Amino acid sequence: MDDPDGAGDPGQHEWHRLAAGWHVAFAALAVTTAGLIAFDGSLGAGRRVLGVAIVAALAAWYPVAGAGLLRRPRDHKGWLYVGIAVVLSTAAVAVSPAGAVLLFLLFPHVWAMLPARQAIAGSVAAVVALGVVFALRYPPETVLPPAALALVCAVGVGLWISRIIDQSAHRARLVAELDATRAELAEVSREAGALAERERMARDIHDTVAQGFTSVLLLLDALEAELGEGNEAALAYLYRARDTARDNLGEARSLIDAATPPALRAASLPAALRRVVERIGPDLPGGATLTVEGEPRPLPAELEVVALRAGQEALANVRRHAGASRVEVRIRYDGGLLGLRVSDDGRGFDASARPAGFGLAGLRERVTAAGGSVAVRTSPGQGVTVDVELPA
Repeated sequence: MDDPDGAGDPGQHEWHRLAAGWHVAFAALAVTTAGLIAFDGSLGAGRRVLGVAIVAALAAWYPVAGAGLLRRPRDHKGWLYVGIAVVLSTAAVAVSPAGAVLLFLLFPHVWAMLPARQAIAGSVAAVVALGVVFALRYPPETVLPPAALALVCAVGVGLWISRIIDQSAHRARLVAELDATRAELAEVSREAGALAERERMARDIHDTVAQGFTSVLLLLDALEAELGEGNEAALAYLYRARDTARDNLGEARSLIDAATPPALRAASLPAALRRVVERIGPDLPGGATLTVEGEPRPLPAELEVVALRAGQEALANVRRHAGASRVEVRIRYDGGLLGLRVSDDGRGFDASARPAGFGLAGLRERVTAAGGSVAVRTSPGQGVTVDVELPA
């Protein structure tokens, strides 16, 4: 589908902005050319009328088929306007040398409305046609050098203009990609921030409210044993207090569960990471593997959340940046430590010259906050290995 605003070719935006100026320039040159021909005393009345009629035909043809092309990507559809414009401009020059004034816009139109290779062909056709006209009027030896010079200038200037348009298109695409990446990073940052806040609140609830209610229940059980029988009124209040504490402890645990990643609610850490690995596997030619070393055992929820998020972030970096053919993930249960290693065979980077990206920085901050450590080993062309160790 055609894009009247030139959105398909960002390089056309400059032509789009200058389109009104080109319209005014065309109108001014057309009126000037018609006036010069009309008042050329060296021409007969019939030639003056014919010349003015040719200029009028070109002036009518431009708004019908040419003006709108300055607002669209350059394509083969410009040939219709350019072909007829070359014929009419050549005919105007054949009638009167004053018709050459129209050439000031003919060649820019050729390069604005046609792709580079076709514009070269259009420029050659225009110069050849004009050369034939002048050769019929003047000796060939006086016509050929100016025609050759005109052709070289037209093609040279046209290629220069085309290069500027292509560079503009490239910059526009880069800006669009940068905007898209910035928006994606902003969304990821927002989600990561919200998730981190939920996890922080879950830890706080677990460490304060939930533990407090547990302590209250233990104290109430001890108080019940001390009261014994014969204190029915006091025991009734005690039972109500205990029921209330239990209900609120259940609510606190529900809040903690709601902040736990869904992947860990009904599965172990190795199973949750295996699902992540299986999702990235089809994107890599060599696939993705997960190895578990040691005996898996349940760990505190907040620790498993950190390990899962670290694995997800490392694998996301592999997918987005590494250009890897395969990736290996290892989980190690080793006494009081939980180890996680993510290794890829991608392009790597110079760790000493390139600062850690947003993902690695966030991963390191999360692991450090949990009392763990992160080590990144990489070099150009040697892939990346991320080692995470957490106190289990």
